[in-house]
Amino acid sequence: MTIEITILVSVVSVCAALFFGIKSAKRADVTDIEERAKKNAEINFKLDESISLLRNMQDEMKVMSARMTKDEKDTEMSALRFADLEKRVERIEEKGGPA
Repeated sequence: MTIEITILVSVVSVCAALFFGIKSAKRADVTDIEERAKKNAEINFKLDESISLLRNMQDEMKVMSARMTKDEKDTEMSALRFADLEKRVERIEEKGGPA
């Protein structure tokens, strides 16, 4: 009878140890999953912000490129006008106009 009680106590203690061990492991897994989810959410937020900033920079670069193209055309037109004015001045000087 003593051996039966000892075996019964041993079986109950092993079952209790297994139950609490599994319960603790599940709790640890849930905690780890929550921590990973938080970290992933933070990383995703930062990546989204970075992508948003890059898109804004791309848009600004497109605007700046368009402005530069316009300025280049304006500069080219100004150079052509200046060359035309120089030719006119030379013609006037050749004709003996005002000096």
